[in-house]
Amino acid sequence: MNVYASTFLFSRGGRPTFRRPRKETQHSETQARKAAYRYWLGAIGEDDKPIKVVLAHVIGGVLHVAERSPSLRSDRPWATYRLPVGEVKEAHLVACLAELGIDPTAAPPPMPDVLEINGVIYRRDI
Repeated sequence: MNVYASTFLFSRGGRPTFRRPRKETQHSETQARKAAYRYWLGAIGEDDKPIKVVLAHVIGGVLHVAERSPSLRSDRPWATYRLPVGEVKEAHLVACLAELGIDPTAAPPPMPDVLEINGVIYRRDI
């Protein structure tokens, strides 16, 4: 099972805003996309104008984001892109990272100068 975070961007009174992210625990990204899209379009208010549904997943320090606009009707409605976790600036993506339990301001652990794996010593050139 993989853990995803999804949120919903919408316009209320002409101001874009987003709902608090929720976790999606699914076997595949396709299942997570479908579940998030169904949930968020069912949770829309009468005065809200939908902008897009966002699904985020972190793999190896890289944030994988998939977005879909409800008004878009095409063969490939999900737009995908990747961002390093440290470069995430948008508020809705930072909220998704927080829902996944990742602090975007924390630095990754430093690489060791010497590493020993199965009796083999690897040295990093500095």
